[in-house]
Amino acid sequence: MTNDNPNGSYFSTHPFLWGAASAAYQVEGAYQADGKGPSYWDVWMNKYEIAGPGVTGNVAINFYDRKQYLKDIMLMKQLGINSYRFSISWPRIIPDGVGAVNMKAIEHYRTFIKDLKAAGIEPVMTLYHWDMPQALFEKGGWDVRESVDWFGNYAKVVFDNFKDLVKIYVLCNEMLIETGISFIAEDIIKKEKPNFNVVVPAPDRLERALTQFNHKLLAVAAAGKLFHSYHIPQGEAGVALPLVPTIAVNTESSAAAQFVDGIANRWFLDAIYKGAYPADILEYAKEHHFDLKIQEGDAKEIQGAGLTYLGINYYAPMFVQQDEKSDYYGMSFPHMPNMEYAFNGPNRPDQLERLLLRIKDEYGNPSVIITENGAGFKGDDELKNGQVNDTHRINYLKGHIAAVQAVRKIGGHVYGYHVWSSHDNLEWISGYGSRFGMIYVDFKTQQRILKNSAKYYGAYVRAHR
Repeated sequence: MTNDNPNGSYFSTHPFLWGAASAAYQVEGAYQADGKGPSYWDVWMNKYEIAGPGVTGNVAINFYDRKQYLKDIMLMKQLGINSYRFSISWPRIIPDGVGAVNMKAIEHYRTFIKDLKAAGIEPVMTLYHWDMPQALFEKGGWDVRESVDWFGNYAKVVFDNFKDLVKIYVLCNEMLIETGISFIAEDIIKKEKPNFNVVVPAPDRLERALTQFNHKLLAVAAAGKLFHSYHIPQGEAGVALPLVPTIAVNTESSAAAQFVDGIANRWFLDAIYKGAYPADILEYAKEHHFDLKIQEGDAKEIQGAGLTYLGINYYAPMFVQQDEKSDYYGMSFPHMPNMEYAFNGPNRPDQLERLLLRIKDEYGNPSVIITENGAGFKGDDELKNGQVNDTHRINYLKGHIAAVQAVRKIGGHVYGYHVWSSHDNLEWISGYGSRFGMIYVDFKTQQRILKNSAKYYGAYVRAHR
């Protein structure tokens, strides 16, 4: 069955994308192989040990090794998925961030993509999943406007070398969360008590966060405009946003929830689809004398990039409560009773449905791919007698897939769903303790075992492709 999609070209002629996702730093390992340069995460994990002693991405799940990843592709083929979202590593492709291109990395990824396609799996390629080259990070990273040009140069190298193999591009992943986690990491490096709210940057860092967001969105716009110049047949280019529905715990908290929504969601969505940043957040910035370095026309430039679809990473909603005792914008984010919680929030598939309907109704019903959706639960991933009976994850996936299907039935343009993640992997500053994969990985031996969630998902996909 093909999709009836008026907004794009690939999606209108191809089946729904049932897939899984990963990211280069979290899975590849081989952190110095084939001329790869360091990313800022290589430095943070190896030099500063921000995830703990010895916890690095140097080996991860060894996914750079073709002998290993071919086995993994066969597991994916066994499940029946027809899409795999992965990221390529900027410091592998351009070790210094700008300048000389590492053709060994290009050839590696071209081979990997061909191997995916040979197994009947469509590559969904993410250009950037947080691993900025250290050389550029030292020049100011996303804090400086030059980052827009750096990324545009990188995108040109990518399109030049992959335009014949890849049709679906995710230009950037989770601009919001990368910034939030980087602030936490900076605190750890300074040996200060970190603020672990990655969705809402602390008041003393909001100015810097919004500045970074503008630069990242402009970088996406530059890459998006460049993408269109290549005229890739049935090509699609979008961005993956970590959208977080906000829920006021009472009537008095509605303004607080709206403020969080403005930072986490509307800042990005309004720029992309309306060509303007949200007025309430700009007013807050003005009242607090922020210098966001936003130039006239920036938001229009972002809208003008003409992204062809929206990638949504959804995990959980955020509950917001007005709290006059809090120095965190006068609000708190309570843990709600009588609710099942995963590592990263409550299991609320109804909020994914609410989110998708909001995108449909408020932002013109764009083409949407769920670029990430998944969960990890304490005690759910124990290996017993050669099996992992992750019942909580199965229930989570069932509910969220049903939410996607419900929105599709009433005209929402949702054309893909990717579980985060295909494999257990390195979950950034959480290390290897938080497992999200459908494929169990023994990090010492690199053994893979299909969890029961993988078997459930595979059966569902095979029945609905």
